Formats: sequence, structure tokens, C-alpha cells
Amino acid sequence: MSGFTFHALPPALADDARRAAIEHGRAVTVTGDGDGPYPVRCCLRDADAGEGVLLLSAQPITAASPYAAPGPIYLHQNACAGYQPDSDVPEILQKRLLSLRAFDSAHMMTGTDVVHGADLEPAARRLLAIDGTAYVHVHFAGAGCFACRIEPRAA
Repeated sequence: MSGFTFHALPPALADDARRAAIEHGRAVTVTGDGDGPYPVRCCLRDADAGEGVLLLSAQPITAASPYAAPGPIYLHQNACAGYQPDSDVPEILQKRLLSLRAFDSAHMMTGTDVVHGADLEPAARRLLAIDGTAYVHVHFAGAGCFACRIEPRAA
């Protein structure tokens, strides 16, 4: 059991990003002829296009920070059951190349790493041990898309 938890994109942020993208015509409906499965960030699982998947932009760091930037993510077209924060590595991370970015409470970077999913837990542990680190963002290394947030587990 790890000393941290994995968090999907917060439901309110996912809902706002979905609504804004649809409203402004910036959401792309994923069709069955793509290269799925699609790692959706609202429930941290791979989905097929037939489930109703959108490609849109979201900004996981919403505070004032030089690192706050929107990026592409997949979400279910309609709100799903979501994801309960858990200490188990989500399946969508286990077999992908990942970029880890550690941040302090002021949302400034404290460290980075690039690892295969199988090596995520020890890398996250190392980054969270850096003095002042509050959380780690996981991105899919190839496309650079935000995947999820890792936080130390509350004692």
C-alpha cells in the first residue's frame, strides 16, 4: 500500500471544461475509427469511443502559476460516476510512459521524472519526499496530456 492517493480531474473542473468546450465548439467527439482506447480523466480508466468520449482542453492547475496551462484530455461526453481517490495505481497509468511533475503548495515545480508505469510508485515516492512538495501531476509522456494528480495520503 502506497503512502499517497491518485486523484482524477476534479468533477467540477471536468464539468466546467466539458461545458465550455461544447458551448464554444472546441470539443471533438471521438469516433470509432481512432486509435483508442482513450484514457478518460474523469474516471481514470480506458474507454472506447462508443461510450461517448470527447477530446477537449482543460487546465489542471487553476491557481496563479507559470505552470498553469491548458492541455488536451479525454472526458466522457456526459458526467460519469467519476473516480474515488485510491492508493492503487490506476490501470490507465500502468503500461504507459509517464512524465511526473512535482509541485509545492504555491504551484511551483520542485522536481520531475519520466518513468514507465510499472515504476510509477517509487518515482512518486521520491518526488513527494522532496522538501516542500505538496503534490505530483502525472502526464502521458508522448502526448504530454495531464493524466491525474498524486497527493500524500492524509495521516
